Amino acid sequence: MQQGLTAEIAAADADPAARQFAPLARVKHAWPWLAIGLAAYLLALIVTFPARFVLGADPRWIVTGTVWTGEAVVDGAYRVQWRWAPWRSLASLAFAADVRMTGNATDLAGSAMVSPGGTLLEGFAGSGDGGLLAAFGPALPFACDSPLQINLKRLRIAGPRSEAIGDIRSAAGSCTPLGGGQPNPVPALATRLLPLPDGTTRIETAPIGRERDHFFEGQIAGGRLHLTPTPAGIAALPFIRGLVIDESM
Repeated sequence: MQQGLTAEIAAADADPAARQFAPLARVKHAWPWLAIGLAAYLLALIVTFPARFVLGADPRWIVTGTVWTGEAVVDGAYRVQWRWAPWRSLASLAFAADVRMTGNATDLAGSAMVSPGGTLLEGFAGSGDGGLLAAFGPALPFACDSPLQINLKRLRIAGPRSEAIGDIRSAAGSCTPLGGGQPNPVPALATRLLPLPDGTTRIETAPIGRERDHFFEGQIAGGRLHLTPTPAGIAALPFIRGLVIDESM
């Protein structure tokens, strides 16, 4: 006795009325395999989705790998690597990853979470060099060579909800105006990022050991980073006269 699809096809050959339904029988039996093939294809697209489609908008970044495991080289000097953290992603309902930055006397590591609401860095700490200022602040009119110790407990870049907690310390060194001029000595400095009850962040930069002699003051509020030198800062570092940092986050 014929069974299954064979029986249906035989019945269609014997009955002209049934013949028109034979293709539907074939599709009915084939659709699970079509669904598995489609799912496998979509999974392959997701797993191998190139990171450059997400991070490649800035020409200073050379991006390779996938969104799950990849790296980006900034200005040919700093390498940012990330690896997807699936359990943290599930717990936070966001894309979570372990992040590490290396290059030019720099070694920083921490965790990151990306969601439609913005980007969150936590526990991002380690050592760096003054070149980080030029790499991530290309509009600054000077370059510095001071070693850095960075401890960002929390940095949220999320428009009006942006905030930061932590501190950045630099050893004594020098900074040189990009337009030319002599290197200017710079004392060891500490920048503190202090969260306030209203959800904003206060920023203070002062010589280490002289915390009340602020060289820079500013805040993160309303989705903007605002930082300006104080009169004491301009007196000690004349090359920062007129400098105002006012950037959206």
